[in-house]
Amino acid sequence: MRIDRLPTVDVDVLPDDPSPPDVWQERSACFGIDPDVFFPISEEEAGPALAFCSACTIRSECLSWALKNGERYGVWGGLTEQQRRRLTRQVA
Repeated sequence: MRIDRLPTVDVDVLPDDPSPPDVWQERSACFGIDPDVFFPISEEEAGPALAFCSACTIRSECLSWALKNGERYGVWGGLTEQQRRRLTRQVA
């Protein structure tokens, strides 16, 4: 599965000052899942992580944290590393 498209993300509705993961991670859809799932070797292997994110109620908090803190690796808030870089370039 190739992840080329950037999902629609309204950065204006993301939390301005997201809490760190230790505050919200227990409420995430990925809580308790093997972290390796969220650090795939390639974009093509991100499908399982993205599936968890799509069902997550705190996805915007997670994505906001990743963007604000420059998380370079892994899937955060439903976006892969490349997707977050593209998003960051678009809003810069």
